[in-house]
Amino acid sequence: MCAALLAMAACDQVGITVPDDIKPAVDTYKLSGISVSDLTKPDIRRALVQLSREACNRDAMGRMAAQIDALGYRRESATALIGFVDRCGRADGFLSAAANDLMAVSDFKGAVDVSDRLIANNSSEPQYYFDRGRANEGWQRDDAALSDYMQVLALSTNLASVTSNLFIRIADLHAKAGRYCDSVSAIRMWVSADPERADNTQAKGMIAQYASHAHCPSTYAAGQESFARQSGNTIRVKAKVNGVEGVFIVDTGASYVSLSEAFARRVQVSTEQAKRIRLQTANGARDGLLAQAHAVKVGTVEASDVPVSVAAGGTSPYGDGIDGLLGQSFLSRFEVSFTPTRWSISQRS
Repeated sequence: MCAALLAMAACDQVGITVPDDIKPAVDTYKLSGISVSDLTKPDIRRALVQLSREACNRDAMGRMAAQIDALGYRRESATALIGFVDRCGRADGFLSAAANDLMAVSDFKGAVDVSDRLIANNSSEPQYYFDRGRANEGWQRDDAALSDYMQVLALSTNLASVTSNLFIRIADLHAKAGRYCDSVSAIRMWVSADPERADNTQAKGMIAQYASHAHCPSTYAAGQESFARQSGNTIRVKAKVNGVEGVFIVDTGASYVSLSEAFARRVQVSTEQAKRIRLQTANGARDGLLAQAHAVKVGTVEASDVPVSVAAGGTSPYGDGIDGLLGQSFLSRFEVSFTPTRWSISQRS
């Protein structure tokens, strides 16, 4: 009976053993769960033959993993890629692919573990935090996911290039926790990063949807001002944080209001509950803290409970006489416009 079925290719595994020329790689990288008919497909077999001869052949592993991925063996691909790194040494691209494979089979804890390894290898790569955030979100660890997504923003030097998916995920997580005003701010931050997004229909719809759930308190964002600006690209402004005045650079590309460590102490920004993050500055990546200021004020324009980043280290990373950056965690709550001679900021209608 089975012989007849074999003739019709319906008993693929019965009585069929793994060929000797690929068995070492199949055993080494735990690929026995893949059907022999798939293992012996020409491209896969060629790679497995090479891996059987040289277990640390990176090109062969990359080709083989991609091939079995395409056939739906996501778990097996992840296992092989992780096994390769454990055996042969660092290969961040393989670990990144493995994390995505594990998420595809809903092994979110495994994906977090792999992402932890990637971040240990390179703590300044935003993509690794984004991937870990997705894994944490799938694992229903919303606070951890949000922390990872906020870390992506802290490491991003150009918000206009950051995928809208990140901001949507941040907004959704805030909404799940009932923080609808923060959801609105997340979408507005994405809009503010690129003037061409001002009339984005999807963004407007999301803002309206979140805003319909709660009325943001008047202290959330209030006032309007217009300031003269000097020639050049840098706009300096005097701003108050927790009632203490400092000199800031208006930076629409910065994710957060950023403070030097010395200024943060002066304004008594509490860092006891702050989250440790990596910050991308003009002088490269550095350690910092993500905290919250009770109030940030520029002229008569004021916002409460503003996320701020605090740069660790004794010297200011922003230059002499500069206490920090006025970034999107404040600016995105307002309508902000610039002309060659003035810049204006006002409460959104």
